[in-house]
Amino acid sequence: MTFRPIHLHGSLYFVTGTIVNWEPIFLDNSLATVILESLTWHRANKRMKLFAFVLMSSHIHWISLPIEPFTINNNIQSFTSYTAHEILSKTRSNNNTRLMELFKEEAKTGKHHRIWWNFQAKYILNYRFLQQKLEYIHNNPTKKSWFESDTRSDYLYSSASFYDVGRETIIQVDDIFEYLDDM
Repeated sequence: MTFRPIHLHGSLYFVTGTIVNWEPIFLDNSLATVILESLTWHRANKRMKLFAFVLMSSHIHWISLPIEPFTINNNIQSFTSYTAHEILSKTRSNNNTRLMELFKEEAKTGKHHRIWWNFQAKYILNYRFLQQKLEYIHNNPTKKSWFESDTRSDYLYSSASFYDVGRETIIQVDDIFEYLDDM
């Protein structure tokens, strides 16, 4: 179930989004690129600071700070709307009938397709919770249930390499520790 969190100015959020049926569509690099481009756009257009992310085969996690006047709800709505439209467009142009049928089957009443199954944003209320979510995000690709990488800093679709070894990631992120030092 997707729900709308109350926006608290200056709050960090841990965001999670899942594709319908946990379908591993992001194994297709062209669909993964849609997600990365949207996160980059939100950051470049000063809608949010993006501190951490991981894009898995069927879901995404990130930590961000909405930048006024934008709220977490604005950012999630624009992210899901754009990415759903682009994913649907690419799926159609690739003539992937299996995925098109899945997206159609999962549609809510009155809609034609559904791409995202669930989106949540949780407030990050303290430093301990922030550390826990950073570790969760960065360890996700190495978990036994997913196992998409041996080493978390080697996983391409994550900010782990930025924090673990100081290496640039596939998309630019803001340094959470610099942000906390400035507070």
